[in-house]
Amino acid sequence: MAAIEVIVFTVAAGFAFAVVITIMVIIGVRKEERYLTLMNRTAPGAAAQLARIVLGRYVRTGDSTVEGPPPDDTSGALEHSASSRR
Repeated sequence: MAAIEVIVFTVAAGFAFAVVITIMVIIGVRKEERYLTLMNRTAPGAAAQLARIVLGRYVRTGDSTVEGPPPDDTSGALEHSASSRR
């Protein structure tokens, strides 16, 4: 009987943790949108920092130089269509 109580308590605690984190993320996103600080390096508070971590929004801290142009995604499609015409 004690094992069932432990399982029920664990499930309830996990659910409560998920609800609390969800509410904190909602508050953090609201702060980010209110102050328009998503592109800044620092979040406007702990809830906003938690929202950035949970939602995967990381601002790069390094140098953002790009080496050359981006790759051309259509080149493979053009080669394939040219070879099928022959």
